Amino acid sequence: MASSTPAPFGFNPATSSFATAPAPVEAAAATAPSSLLSQAKSTFAKISQFRDSLNLPHPGTYEGSNREVKNTFLTNHVFEGARCDITKVLTPNFQVTHSFGMGAAGSPSTYNFGTAFIGQQSFLSGNLDTDGNVQARANYAWSNTNVSKVQAQLSNTPGHSMLQMEQDYNGQDFNLNLKAVNPSPVEGTGIFIGSYLQSVTPHLALGAEAVYQRPTPGQEDTTYSYVAKYTGSDYIATAQYQGFGALQAAYYLRYSDKVDFGTEIQLVTAGGRREAVATVGGKFEFRRSTFRGQIDTTGKVSAVLEEKIVPGFSFLISGEMDHGKGQSRFGVGMMWEV
Repeated sequence: MASSTPAPFGFNPATSSFATAPAPVEAAAATAPSSLLSQAKSTFAKISQFRDSLNLPHPGTYEGSNREVKNTFLTNHVFEGARCDITKVLTPNFQVTHSFGMGAAGSPSTYNFGTAFIGQQSFLSGNLDTDGNVQARANYAWSNTNVSKVQAQLSNTPGHSMLQMEQDYNGQDFNLNLKAVNPSPVEGTGIFIGSYLQSVTPHLALGAEAVYQRPTPGQEDTTYSYVAKYTGSDYIATAQYQGFGALQAAYYLRYSDKVDFGTEIQLVTAGGRREAVATVGGKFEFRRSTFRGQIDTTGKVSAVLEEKIVPGFSFLISGEMDHGKGQSRFGVGMMWEV
């Protein structure tokens, strides 16, 4: 007597055909990616939960590691000759600026017209000077953490025109920044920069930066830099190593609400060079004036005084003496906001 239960696979006499069994291997392979994806999501969620439990602060940006020291120094404040800046606020979001400069040794008189628009998510600015140079900048915040930036400069001088595109992402405890300077998709040339800064403790942040340069299709170079930043209650100490043989250390101290000090030392050992420059600067804010002073080991002494005469009007005095080169610069100016 033939069995009433048909065979699950093989030859079936009732249908005169072969029956195939399920493919357990293929079924398992189909569920494997889903299982791996679930495990990856679970692992990422655990890591995110652990990082949130640490409650680490945002470290700032790699480029701005020494921002406090740079703001104390006089790098962007010293000028020569006579200077006048007139700012007109047309609307709460839009303003124009007229800047005049004259009397600088070896430089002709200049005029610069600038505009700036500040919105809730965007920032736009543009400048035009008497030499025909045009500078433009645009920032757009897609969210509280993701910002796109574009800078451009058009110049009549060969090689001075520039286009820079930048993407900045701020996490809870890290910053990621990507830049492209004068990129050429056709030739594959340009300068490409990527940096990352991560808080590892409530006070310590570590970061790295890679710079890839390809000025021509047959020439390329890559350099790496590293930074460590320690933030205390009223001070910030940073140390940075650059791949071309340069070491930089800086220290910023906020002595009080009105007094800041900064010091920086730069060591260069590339190409057989043995050079070191140390700089010390201070910023003092009084009731109606601000004084900045700076001195370095090359014999350069600089000072800038900003005196607020009335609200919206300030008088400036700038001076610099380079004892090493036997040169000096002096300037007076005013800033007027109407």
